[in-house]
Amino acid sequence: MSSTPSSYQGHPLPTTPSHQGRLTTGATSRRRPRYRGNFTTSICSLFSDPARKSDCCSIAICGVLAADRNRYLLLDELPQPWWRRILLWLALPLGLYVADMHVLERIGLIQLTEHCRRAFPDDGSGPYLDVFNETLDELSRDATGRNDGDDATSSGNKQASDAADPALANLQTAHLVLFLSLMILVGFLLARAAMNRLNLRNTTMRKLYELDRNSGGEGRIVQANLILSKDDARSATRTCGCYRAPDGLYGIDDDDDTPNDAMASSSNEERSGDLCTCLWKVISTLFCQWCCGCWCQCFGMCATAQEQREIDTLVPKERLLMDYVTFQPFSEYVPSLEKLRQSRDVGVLSHWRAMSELATMLMKSIGCVLVALGIYALTDIDSHFTLKNMVVVLATLLQSFVLMYFVHWKWHRLDLSLDAVVKYFATGFLFSTSTALIVEMLVSAAVSLVTGVLGIIAVLFEISIGELDDETDPKDMLKILIKENLWLGVLFMFLNAFVVAATTEEICKYFGFWMMEHPDLLTPQEDGAVEEVEIGRSRRSLNSKGVATTIAMVITAVGFSCCENLKYVFSSADIETEIGTLIARSMFPVHALAAAIQSIGVCRRDLEGDKSVQLGRIILPAVILHGCFDFFLMVSPILSIVNHADDITTDDDVSKEAEARYNMYVEVCQRYGAINDDVWQPTEDGSDAAGQQMSQTDVIITTTAF
Repeated sequence: MSSTPSSYQGHPLPTTPSHQGRLTTGATSRRRPRYRGNFTTSICSLFSDPARKSDCCSIAICGVLAADRNRYLLLDELPQPWWRRILLWLALPLGLYVADMHVLERIGLIQLTEHCRRAFPDDGSGPYLDVFNETLDELSRDATGRNDGDDATSSGNKQASDAADPALANLQTAHLVLFLSLMILVGFLLARAAMNRLNLRNTTMRKLYELDRNSGGEGRIVQANLILSKDDARSATRTCGCYRAPDGLYGIDDDDDTPNDAMASSSNEERSGDLCTCLWKVISTLFCQWCCGCWCQCFGMCATAQEQREIDTLVPKERLLMDYVTFQPFSEYVPSLEKLRQSRDVGVLSHWRAMSELATMLMKSIGCVLVALGIYALTDIDSHFTLKNMVVVLATLLQSFVLMYFVHWKWHRLDLSLDAVVKYFATGFLFSTSTALIVEMLVSAAVSLVTGVLGIIAVLFEISIGELDDETDPKDMLKILIKENLWLGVLFMFLNAFVVAATTEEICKYFGFWMMEHPDLLTPQEDGAVEEVEIGRSRRSLNSKGVATTIAMVITAVGFSCCENLKYVFSSADIETEIGTLIARSMFPVHALAAAIQSIGVCRRDLEGDKSVQLGRIILPAVILHGCFDFFLMVSPILSIVNHADDITTDDDVSKEAEARYNMYVEVCQRYGAINDDVWQPTEDGSDAAGQQMSQTDVIITTTAF
């Protein structure tokens, strides 16, 4: 870290002595309850308080922004400039990865060309399709044996192979160098990040020790806990590892006479938790009670959340009211936003000038990324990303911007500021999507495991009732399993639709909205803190706040769907398919509709004060809508497979399979110019045209899915 400057982007930084004074004066006369390391909350206390937003911030992008905020509030230290972080953590690793993939593509092309030349000789002998199942070394060993009958052809193939060998060897060496460089760089960056987290945690524990000693705590016990916590700090902040269960989790004192009191004092709060609190309790119980009393740590996210909860209680509330990344206080830009509302100014430039430093930086970053992508599309580095693909990127963004125009700018630009729109869109695009991607992978693995076990049970049941035996043909066995176990495929798609996709994505979108603190949508509890520091906010009607809440949640969902659309659109290399996917997804903005439904529950809870409305009741209607939408899309292929179970090839269709395999290899080899087109051509067989026509059942299934 660089030395601490006296100001940052125009607003002053408090000095370290005054900050220490706030830490000392913030202590109460009563003794503070302690856990290991003198923390007042357990490392497993994520989501124990539904009203706490800091836990969500510690999960997003591995807690990087939360750790920066902790360091700034505790030590008055600024993080590295973002251009340097992007260069080290994104540009350099991504550049090595792209270069390595380009080398691997060249290696694959050389290997494919060699396979094609062996499989389809220029003399017309063959085809030898089995060579596609062999490695290049095996091909080199038996190359002479295949062409003993034609010396000229053998000589030509040998010359081509000899010419490819040096190039292939050089490319393989380049691949090894790039791969090792990438691994070394990633390992260095992860080790450096873990060291920074460890230093911050040790500093936090020393501050808490000083606070406890100055407030009348027993120095001997606290000092002993501090010494014991050094090993725990390493376990809590490492990139990946285990951390033993925290004190008081099972009612154990562990040389501290107050953790149980802390647990008791927060029991009422935890009992009033929401759906996420209950889910987290299940996970913590699973790992802390059934996994050798250890809590699995990843990138120190739980430790970062624990430190953030502690720091939030040590500094004045008004100092917490600031943006992440730039650390600009709300009081610096809220008066400009309020002036727009009071003057009813709807000009674009006026709203642009009133934006905060963070929103301005985000807009400039979007422009820089688009310019970089445009330059990348003009080059020949990646043949799969051309100017046509760049146009699809712009069309995908335009679809989201048009939706935001009608939702926000056309009628409600004064209810929610443009500054808030930019920030909520970025939160949904970056944080909600990345979190949902990782959680969906984990939940999908669990769902696949459950359905896999049920599939094994179904097979054993079919054997027990005599439907299957040792003499059953494997293809007939497959037909029986497909027809008799339709329920298993439907169950798998149901779980994927309602659990993996709908529930996970709706929770991540909600947390994307919830973790984003903005002056336009401060809760009533936070309003009091804002008024104390007099940042110039005016009283707004309940209707205006409700509209702002709905728009903010919809904008977050639009950012999420924009990133998801980009992922789905570019899942195919065919430009026509990309455009068709974009049009189809634009016609059904299910994410935006689900977010609007969620906003009803949020308004009832935050604006009307209905405490019975918690996370479960907020997301349930949205999950039902989203799940039904995904389920009808996912179950249609299952119904189509069952409808065509009798079409599974039998022994009489082996020749058709061989012919289809031959055509596939010929077309691929012709595409790369690896064979003589005058000698080898795909067969023309229209006998399957009738079989490719959609049956009446397929038409019904496809229409229903649409």
